[in-house]
Parts: sequence; C-alpha cells; structure tokens
Amino acid sequence: MAKYHLLRDYSQSQDAPLGDFALHTAAMLDGNTKLPAPPVKPADLIIAANAFIAAIAVCVDGTRQDTLNKITLRTALIGNLDDNANYVELTAKNDPQILASSGYNLASTGAVKPAPVGTVAITGVTNLGGGSLNLTLDMGPNVWGVEVQVSTDGGKTWVPAGYFTDPRNVTPVGLTPGTMYSIRACVHGSSNQVSAWSDPVSHMAT
Repeated sequence: MAKYHLLRDYSQSQDAPLGDFALHTAAMLDGNTKLPAPPVKPADLIIAANAFIAAIAVCVDGTRQDTLNKITLRTALIGNLDDNANYVELTAKNDPQILASSGYNLASTGAVKPAPVGTVAITGVTNLGGGSLNLTLDMGPNVWGVEVQVSTDGGKTWVPAGYFTDPRNVTPVGLTPGTMYSIRACVHGSSNQVSAWSDPVSHMAT
C-alpha cells in the first residue's frame, strides 16, 4: 500500500501565493467533518494570512522595519501551515481522499490525480455602488480561488482587481465610478492548476 504524505512546498512559495494557499487551506478545513480539530483554527489562519498579505502590500513602498515585519509574519504563517499539515496526516491515517480534502498538495508514488480546474466565464456583472462590482461566474466544481483583472484601455493593459477564495462572492472594489472597465477572470485549483483567462466583458462602475 502506498504511503501518502502532504507536500510542504508552500514554504518555498513566493509571498503572494503563500498567502493565497493559506486562505485556501483555511477554506477547505472550515467545516471539514473528517478533519474537525486542526490546531490552527480556520478563522485564526485566515487572520494570519490576511495580516501577511497586508504586510506584503505595505512593503512595496515601505521601510526596512516593514520588511522585517513581513518576514516575521511569513515565518509564523508557515509554522501555522506546518502544524495543520502534521494534524491532517495524523488524523487522515493514510486515507488519500481525506488528505486531499485538506487543501494541501498530496505527494506519493500512488497519489490521487487532482481534479481538473476547468474553465471560467463571466456571465453577469452587478453594480453594488461605491466603485464595486459583483461577478457571476460559470465554472466547474473544483475551484478554490478566483483571480480578477481589469483594464481601462480596452484590454491593452491589465491590472489586478482582487483574489477571492469564495467563488460565490467575487466582488472587485476600489474601482472608479463612471469608468468603463474590461473585466476578466481565471480560476485556481489543486496542485497549482490555473485556468486560461476568461473572455473579457465590459461594464461601467458606479
């Protein structure tokens, strides 16, 4: 019988993907009846991940102290992920389906092939006011994150508009009211799968 284990490859990830991965595992562990008591609760992991993601943004034009703070938060977040990975392996008792349900990447000579992430299409855009838009998406069931980009020059230049771990609540904010935007999305799945970008749609923010 194959011996399954979880990869700790997240520790080698760049900053932004590490934060996204932590949010992903938190979402997968939240309410997971097979893994009911992770040592770092999903809510606490979300707080730690969001604090790290915020620290990444501060460092773009920040000070050396800001960078040191980001490094400290990164180290702590990896420790949180390690603690939960150890718990998952112990609790799953070599069951690959339970291991995979944690959101961690599974490694083994007989590892379960990850479900394909598929494609995505934007089927509707709703104005929420205050420069925010809610997107309705058509996508498969194996999605754990949605990345959105927008453009104000007809798709010549694309800029990030948010990363969303709840595919049912994809709401870019901070847009300029009265501006017409081109909007596109891609979806992320297990084992670092990323779909192609959707066909862009146009909509005016209000």
